[in-house]
Amino acid sequence: MKIRKGFVSNSSSSSFVIVREALSDKQEDMVIDYQTWIEFFIKTHNDETLTMRFDYYDTDPWTIKVYDDYIFGETSMDNFCIDEYFNFIKIDNKYIKWDEGYNDEPYQSQLDFIKESKQLIRKDKLNNIKNNKE
Repeated sequence: MKIRKGFVSNSSSSSFVIVREALSDKQEDMVIDYQTWIEFFIKTHNDETLTMRFDYYDTDPWTIKVYDDYIFGETSMDNFCIDEYFNFIKIDNKYIKWDEGYNDEPYQSQLDFIKESKQLIRKDKLNNIKNNKE
């Protein structure tokens, strides 16, 4: 049980950023148009557990914005666990930064995360190239 002293808020708002370089084209589309993809998965997988896992995907939507280097998502009511969906479409968690609270734009910590992640991705790519040449 959580106990708070002082101001109490029922807000369950949150936001995320995902580094676009870490996504395949298909994953990127699956994030941007997640509601259509979830409907597709539910219909084609014939799996009742997906319906439960993705409950509220169509009633408590996330706002998704696409920027040059990242995708930003936010919701003021996160009954739909979009992180569960990200796991389902195999997005590497190390390229997602979550924050609590309602915000129309990414927090500075999320923007810093994007810069750091892009550097790590580039280093990994260079290491892969180097290892493939040897």
